[in-house]
Amino acid sequence: MTERNWQEDMNGCAGLPPTPWAWVSTEEAEWIEDSNQEIVIGSEFEYIFDDLLGPNVRKEAFMRFMINAPEALPYWLQQYAALEREYERFQKAAIGWNDDLTKAEAEIEQKDAEINRLKSQLEEKSRSIKVEDL
Repeated sequence: MTERNWQEDMNGCAGLPPTPWAWVSTEEAEWIEDSNQEIVIGSEFEYIFDDLLGPNVRKEAFMRFMINAPEALPYWLQQYAALEREYERFQKAAIGWNDDLTKAEAEIEQKDAEINRLKSQLEEKSRSIKVEDL
């Protein structure tokens, strides 16, 4: 599958006829029309959707997809863009949290070293006091 370009997909939605769309089927032809009852995709007497879709595609599913796509695609592209912005915001916050964590770990290591040094000093004083008591 080729990589999609969000902006190109969104720009492609801009020129679509108004929705809601409807699927119309008569004895002579089938078509999808927009809310102004203008044909968006249609077939005439010699050309039918079965020719376009082939025998393995359910026409009803295709028509439902085509009818919903003009509203669904822009909606989901906008949802994706919002989630992408939120993810970028989270990434920036996570970098800050990581920096804070690194500083806290360094401070803990420093305090541990200081505690170990004080313990050593106490042990030395404790030994020297015991020696002096003898």
